[in-house]
Amino acid sequence: MTIRTLRITAAAFTAAAALTLTACGSSSDSKKDDKAAAADPQASDATSDQGSDAGADGDEGGSDTEGSSAKAGACTPAAVKFEARAVKSPVNHVLLVATNTSKSPCTAYGFPFLRFDEDQASSGVTEESKPQGKITLAPGKSAYAGVLASAADGSGGKGRDAKKLAVTWQNPDGDPIEGGPSQADVPGGSLHVDDSAKTTYWLDSEAAALKW
Repeated sequence: MTIRTLRITAAAFTAAAALTLTACGSSSDSKKDDKAAAADPQASDATSDQGSDAGADGDEGGSDTEGSSAKAGACTPAAVKFEARAVKSPVNHVLLVATNTSKSPCTAYGFPFLRFDEDQASSGVTEESKPQGKITLAPGKSAYAGVLASAADGSGGKGRDAKKLAVTWQNPDGDPIEGGPSQADVPGGSLHVDDSAKTTYWLDSEAAALKW
């Protein structure tokens, strides 16, 4: 065998040995990765979990309250039980209570267009009582309005005694809705009213309605 042949054979042997070592190293690294994955099964799923979480956040909807409010139409006499209650304080006040008796939410827009007996014009409104948001009633829930029937100092004129009152509901534009007013007897059968009579906006509690 010549010296040149020996060199070629030696070089081939060295290359083969290098390939074998490389293969063994790759196999060893692969086994290490497999062991690590077995020890921490969540590590291999980290990327897919992040993608799943992002999708869940993107699909999150609004609250039930927001949804109900968005779908609620204006309250109507057909959907609401209406009554007038006597109160001890403030003096010369009456509390209007409107309870949603339907199976769907409704919104008490603005304030009640209030009339006593056969009045042609509605009473005034206390603008300071205007709420910041809509008063939407879930089934079984109530809205309230406080009514000042007459001035305690007599500044509202001679006045008269009324036996009934009626309120007409507003639509979202502030106009009277169709379908006629809700009517109720005044507490005690008779209520003294004068030119100062006015009502609050519809509010979500008795305390808020009687504040004015």
